[in-house]
Amino acid sequence: MISKRLFMLFLVPMYFISCNSDVEDGITQMQPSISLIQMEGEGGSVEVSLTNGDWKISGVNNTDGDVRISGDIYSIDNKLIRENYTLSLEGLGRMEAFVGSKGFVITRNTPTSLNIELNENSSGEDFNFTVDLQSANESKKITVEQKKSQGYNFKSIEYTLKQNDGDSLFIRNGEGYKFSVSSPQEFSFSPFTGVEINRKTFFKSNEKDAFVWVKKDSIKVRVPSSIDNEKIYTGKEEEVYTNLTTKFDYGFEQTETITIPSGQSEFYTLIQFHKRTVSYTLYLTNKRTGDVKKIEGKWVEIAPTGKYDIIWKN
Repeated sequence: MISKRLFMLFLVPMYFISCNSDVEDGITQMQPSISLIQMEGEGGSVEVSLTNGDWKISGVNNTDGDVRISGDIYSIDNKLIRENYTLSLEGLGRMEAFVGSKGFVITRNTPTSLNIELNENSSGEDFNFTVDLQSANESKKITVEQKKSQGYNFKSIEYTLKQNDGDSLFIRNGEGYKFSVSSPQEFSFSPFTGVEINRKTFFKSNEKDAFVWVKKDSIKVRVPSSIDNEKIYTGKEEEVYTNLTTKFDYGFEQTETITIPSGQSEFYTLIQFHKRTVSYTLYLTNKRTGDVKKIEGKWVEIAPTGKYDIIWKN
């Protein structure tokens, strides 16, 4: 019995020494497995584990000016809790923030894990922020440092026909004219007056960085010239790859002469337009890695066909 008591007296002090030693060595109750994440501009995902689940995300701060970052907060079952709100998360769930041409998604799927996923940083500057963790007794920071993307070079572009693509026709109302004459007389006019007679083209895409990488370079690409039996043909002409509308003057100078009847009369023109929609895939080469990036979208062309109708009103 005496030897057992002596053993217990020896064991207890050793236990407290071990605990105190842990504190001195910096081992705490809330310890993330990673405190510094350094990432290239292309983005990526990092999994962080913690020693226990008794903590929350108290905020996310942009280190440039120490500014709190706002975004959208979701529950674990993907329900929107707060929109465009200062980011924080009490339990499980997800936070998303897109600041210009950069952003991240922070997900806590389990009490002891955290996933930090960064989008590609096309902002032209480094993106640095901290994820602030808080428990009952202490706070920790996970520092995230992302370099700016070095950009891309144009490689090629391909066109295909997908659902709802192809050629179509539509009508626009032209100028209207009213007359009150005592005897029939001739009247000459341009049938294309009243609408903008230009050929317009533009690219569009749902991808957020579809036009960022080539915006400054004014990349010119070949565009479809015709569609025949579901096959797309491109001509020699090139146009700038942009989501801004490019206009080309058609220069219709046609004149129509009609006979105006005596009395009161009125007519207007209906001008036929052509719309062409074609899907595209743009291929870019990453300047740092050499990897190929694909961007998908639509190329749209709207132009007058040169046809029109004269519509008399009773």
